[in-house]
Formats: sequence, C-alpha cells, structure tokens
Amino acid sequence: MAIMTKMRDNMPVILIGLVVVFLITIIFDWGMGYLGLDTGRQNPVIGEINGKEITYLEFNQLVERARENQKAQSGQDIEDDQFETFRQQVWDAYVTQILIEQQIEKWGINVTDDEIRDIILGEDPPEFLKRNFIDSLGNFNRSIYEQALMDPRNKEALVQAEDAVKQQQLQEKLQSFIQASIVIPENDIKRKFKEQSLSADAKFVLFDPNTIPDDQVKVTDEELKNYYNKNLDLYKIEAQRKLKHVMFREVATKSDSESVFKGLKSIAEEAKRDTDFASIVKIYSTKPYQEKAFPHGSLPKEGEKVLYSGKAGNVVGPAPTYDGYSVFKIVRDSTAQDEYVLASHVLINFGVDTSLALKKINEILADLRSGADFSKTAKDYSQDPVSAAQGGDLGWFGKGMMVPEFEKAAYGARIGELVGPVKTNYGFHIIKVFDKSKRVVIAAELNNPVKVSAQTREEIYNAATDFAYIIDKGSDFDKEAELMKYPVQETTPFNDKTEFVPGIGMHKAIVKFAFENNLGDVSDVFRIQNGYVVVKVSEVINSGVKTFEEVKDGIKPTVLREKKMEMMKKKAEEMKKKIPSGESLDYLTSVDPSLLTTQTGSFNYGQFVGGGVGRDFNFNYTAFTMKPNQQLSQPIKGNRGYYLIQLVSKSDFDTTAYSVQKNILRNQIFQEKRSQLFNNWLNELKKTSNIEDYRYKYYR
Repeated sequence: MAIMTKMRDNMPVILIGLVVVFLITIIFDWGMGYLGLDTGRQNPVIGEINGKEITYLEFNQLVERARENQKAQSGQDIEDDQFETFRQQVWDAYVTQILIEQQIEKWGINVTDDEIRDIILGEDPPEFLKRNFIDSLGNFNRSIYEQALMDPRNKEALVQAEDAVKQQQLQEKLQSFIQASIVIPENDIKRKFKEQSLSADAKFVLFDPNTIPDDQVKVTDEELKNYYNKNLDLYKIEAQRKLKHVMFREVATKSDSESVFKGLKSIAEEAKRDTDFASIVKIYSTKPYQEKAFPHGSLPKEGEKVLYSGKAGNVVGPAPTYDGYSVFKIVRDSTAQDEYVLASHVLINFGVDTSLALKKINEILADLRSGADFSKTAKDYSQDPVSAAQGGDLGWFGKGMMVPEFEKAAYGARIGELVGPVKTNYGFHIIKVFDKSKRVVIAAELNNPVKVSAQTREEIYNAATDFAYIIDKGSDFDKEAELMKYPVQETTPFNDKTEFVPGIGMHKAIVKFAFENNLGDVSDVFRIQNGYVVVKVSEVINSGVKTFEEVKDGIKPTVLREKKMEMMKKKAEEMKKKIPSGESLDYLTSVDPSLLTTQTGSFNYGQFVGGGVGRDFNFNYTAFTMKPNQQLSQPIKGNRGYYLIQLVSKSDFDTTAYSVQKNILRNQIFQEKRSQLFNNWLNELKKTSNIEDYRYKYYR
C-alpha cells in the first residue's frame, strides 16, 4: 500500500511525466507541428510544403525543443559536429508530419471526443498512461488511475494526454485507410507455403557460353544495329546535369590540435596535485571514468611511448590518441597471455611474374644483410604504401592480427633478426623484429578529442563565401580555383529525380539548383555534411535516346553472349537426343567428357540453388514441375547458360498442412505488405508533393 499511497500523492507529477514521455515519442514519429508552435510571420520563410510555409523562427524552435528532448532522454547534448545531421532529422520528421496532416485533412479522417474518452477510460487504457499505475504484483490499479484523471490539478496534463491519444488514433486510422487496399491472392499464400515447406534435389549439365572463345563468334554491325533498334528503351536518357564543385571541408587544424593539447597539459598538472583522478575525469573528460587495459598497439606510437614511460601511480600526458589527446593515470602493470611484437617489413607484390618478385625480394634481403638501412630500404622498395611511408613500420601487433604465415615468421624470430622471404597472399615479405613484450598497462583515461573549433569553422565558411563572391563578380571558376589551390572535382551525370549528388551526397537544394540554372552558372555557398561547397553547372544533357555510336561498344558483349547462348541451346538439344531412353543424365559424360554432371543438393522452392546455379528462377521452377528420375528437361535458359536437368527427389505439397497454416501465412504476408505499403505510400507522397527547402540560405 505504501507504493500506492506514494502514487496517489504524486498523481499530477506522474501523469504529466507520462504524457511528456509519450509526446516525445509522437514528436519523433510524427514531427512537432501539433504542439501549436505559432511563431508569427515576422521572420523569413525557410521552406514550403504544398504551400504551407515554415518560418526560420518556427523551425529553430522545433530544433531546440527536439534537442532538449534528446538531452532529457540521453543525458547528453548534441555534439557540434553532429548538429547538422540532427537538424536534418528534425526537418525530415516535420515535413513528414505536415504531409500526413494534409492527407488526413484531404481524406476527412477524424477522431471524435467520444472515441478519445472511450480509449482513456476503456478497459485497456494506452500503455503510456497506465504504466505508472501498476502495483508490485504487476496489477493495474484502476481506482488510482481514475482518481488521477479526475483530479483538477491534472487538467492541463489530461488535455495533453487527450491530444496525444488523438494523434495516435489519427495515425492508426490513416494506416488502416491505406491498408484497406491490400489484397492477398491465393497464389501468394501457396507460393509462401511452398517456399517454406517444399524442397528438391536435382542433377544438371551446364552448357556454358563462356567456354566458347570470342574469336569463334562473329558479330556484325548489322546485328548490333538490329539489337539497338529492338531495345531503344534501354538507351533512353532523362535530362541530366553535371556539376563542377569546390569543397571546403570542416577539418580540425593544427591550431585546434594545439588548443586541446594546451588545455590538457594544464589539466595534467592539476591531476598530478590532486589524488582524486576520477573527479577530474568526470569534469573534463568526454569519456566516463574507467580503469582499463592498454596493450601494445592500442595507441599511436607516440602516445604509447608516453603511457609506457610511466609507472603505477604516475599521471602522464597529454599523449596522442587516435581521436585526440589523453591524460592517463597508471593504476598498475599487467601481463598479457601472449607476446606482442614490434616489427617492420618490406613487401614485394607477386605482379605478373612470381619468379621476378622472388628474385627482387632476395636481392633486397642480401642488401639488408650487408648493412643497408631497413627504414630507407622500405621507403625505396616496399610495395605496401601505408607502411613504406613509415619506413616499413607496422607498429605493435598481437596474435591473430596478421595473416598466419606472417605471424608465424614474426613470432618465431629473435629481436633484431631479419626473416624472409615470407610468402603470403600479399606477396613476399622481409620482416625485422625490433621488440617483444607481454607488458600491459592498466590505466584510467581523461580524453579530449580534437574537433573543429568555432573559429576554424568560421574561417572555412569565410573561405567558401569569398570564393563564391569572387566568381560572382566575374572571375573564371576553374582559373580562380587553380589560383587559390582549391581542387576542382566534377560529378557524374544525375537526373532531377534524385536527391543524391555524386561526390557530394544527399542534397535536394543542389539538385534543384542544377536544373533551374543554365550552363556555366555558379551557386552561392551550400552547406553540406562536414563542410561547404560551391558548384557550377558544367554540362547540360537533354533527354532523348543515346545514338548507336555512343552505345555500340557496350552492345557488342551483349550480342556476343546472345549468339553464344544460342549456340549452347543447339548443343544442348543435340546432346539430349543422344541420351538413350531410360538412361540418366550421367550418360552424357561418356559422349562428351567435357560435359560434367553436377548435383545441387537440397534446395527450397523459389530459393537459392546449390551446385553453382545460384538464384535462378527458370532452373528452380522447372525442377519443381518435374517427376523424380523419370524425365529429362528440355534445354532450360538460365543465368549461367543452358541446362539439362534431371530431378532426383522432391517433397510433395501437403494439402492438410497448407489448410492449417493458410491463415497464418496470410497474416505474415499482410504484415510484410503493410509495412512496405505505408513506406511506399509515404515515399510517393513526398515525390508528388511540392516541397521547397530554402534552409541553405539561412544556415551555415
């Protein structure tokens, strides 16, 4: 009863809390428009959805509200480098919510007050309302729940609860409206039953067109033109654009790195004076306090050098890490079960002639054994581009981190020993082992990653706007970029149906710019993921059909394969005639030793077929229409060539089992189509709606 008494005393708080939690869920499912945020019109319009305007202030409030909710749920704020992605998620959710509301209004879908009341006061209230009225035995205490609803102090919370229920019901009614169009034919149910219950095993002979050399098949220009004329639809192109672009990436600078280092240096001094390292970690670190193992190789070379220079009780650092810098407090040393190895190598790839590669590696090994410097030799000759730049240095590695042959050689070598040549899949190696150790340092870490600072971000944006300004005043895009040493890249062609710009990423506004402007036009600065971009329309491709000359070279392999397939079909027909009545498919090997019989093993109806056949509908369907061991198929055109098939065995269609499972299968198909249908409907709604996004003009 103590729990229920506490519930009764805190009913207003509980009810409000439950509603808020549910509203947060609705926000991210539906967007945030239903909260009634009306910011007025005294601020710029940053978007329009079928004529409905979204203002700058309105959207900013939505973003901040979502940010507060995110922080309330996770306990963490959105990082600066993730904020653009977060803002895009809010935009997508809000656009979806507006489109859904417009459709609900268009179709006249509504939820009455009586429906809402019946749901809240019904036998099974919504989970978000009743969850805190469950006693220690798991029973729903309806009495206290109803008292909370009737309590005048909960009037505001009840209004919010009613609104939340209304939004939930509108969504369910909308989905039901859309799902009413789902029809599940009997054949679909039977096919699913077959896929789950029927299996077969078959033998086959493949007549592979790839066994015919290209020079044995003549393809004329007339044949190529005939194929082209019969398949003009394959060569239709929509209007397309290409863009040249200069990117200004938000990348941390040396100054950003130095700033983090200096900050951690003063923190390290404080930590050396203060024995409570955990408290300092809590205040300054991006990671929670944790004492963990740092084996060899877990830090960059210079970082490991700093950490491993200390002993138990020492505070060391700042030390470079893979994402920034860290200060460590060493707790103790530990011993690894297996040794770690510090080694370098020289690699010579096999190339086109393995014997030449072996000769080269032996020459290098001889030079090294004569006293040549290993680091310089690796830089000059090694064909591992990553380690070669570091003088062959591989750093520390443990068991299982290298291919077996390399690991065996390195672990078997003495410190200072040269080993080689060692053959692996990559080529021939010479290995030099510099050290071995089982030492593992256990330490607590205070970490600060190096990120793009506000000042650096401002400088990058200014560079982008300066470039756009200079071009706008008449300078040549390419020449100015070359003068300022900005790399110019060009996209592949794209159409106006996409939101993806090759080489740039998802950006509907850039697609819109490309198709609303003329050849040579240059944009303002666009915000992109982790930076900015200025684009120029570099090519306009009109809709039409590609000419024969444009596609001729691409057509030839297709026509060549078709002719080979026709040759294989004839061969399969001839070979089938040579099999005496009553003989199995295996007989063909005695006629032509190059024709091998392969068995698939068990495969399911409509699914993957073994024996190298793969997903091949014609093969699969044909096999299930045959009788075991009583017939050979006609030549069947498959993905890999023509097949002659002989069925070994197959399971029968169980009508009793089908009757039992029919309704279950129908429901499975319904659930699959339900999710797919709603998503397809929503995607189509977005495509056919007039969605204008002007945010790029106001955000940077």
